[in-house]
Parts: sequence; C-alpha cells; structure tokens
Amino acid sequence: MAKTLTDIGIQKIGRRFVDSIDHAAFTLNGEPQTIPLFRTMVDGEEICIYVYFDEEFLGDVSNVELVDTDGDTIAATGERVFTKTPGKGLYIAFKYNILEMEAEAENGTV
Repeated sequence: MAKTLTDIGIQKIGRRFVDSIDHAAFTLNGEPQTIPLFRTMVDGEEICIYVYFDEEFLGDVSNVELVDTDGDTIAATGERVFTKTPGKGLYIAFKYNILEMEAEAENGTV
C-alpha cells in the first residue's frame, strides 16, 4: 500500500490526540480522584502519556482513565490494580502507535 499520510500529518494526528486529553481519573483505595497528566510525548507515530503518583498517594490505585476535554473517557487500564508503596513513585504509561492501514470499500475503491 502506498503511504498517504505524511510524517507531518502523522505527527499532527498524535499531537491533537494528546492535546485533547485533559486529565486522568482513578480510584485510590476505593475513592474516585483526578490528577493532572505528568508528561506527554509525540515522536513520529509514537504517543506516550504518563500519569505519575508521588508520595501523596499510598495504597491501591485502580481504574486509571484518560479523560478528554469533553469529559469522555478515551483510554482506561480496566480492572488492573497497582499498589503504590511508600518511598517509591508509580508511573502508569499509555502508549500508542499511529498506523496507516489500507481500507477497501465494497465497490473496490479506496
């Protein structure tokens, strides 16, 4: 398949995705909370979004979600539970790759 997206196009798709994320929501020891994003990166087709839990947080961290500016959940860790212990930080990374794929319509056109 011939590539139709330019490198700049892929970079812009990634940047717009990252820029649409407002914060992370999560549950700490059964209590719902929110936290700002720690770091975001867009490098070509790779997107990384980091959520960092510092010393302020202790216990079980679960249901980590990325929430966009419309208030919609756009990514989630699901049922995973992470244990945040004293003296250590906890990073949760959401990583994605933008991949262009060929799609064919029923009549054979792209």
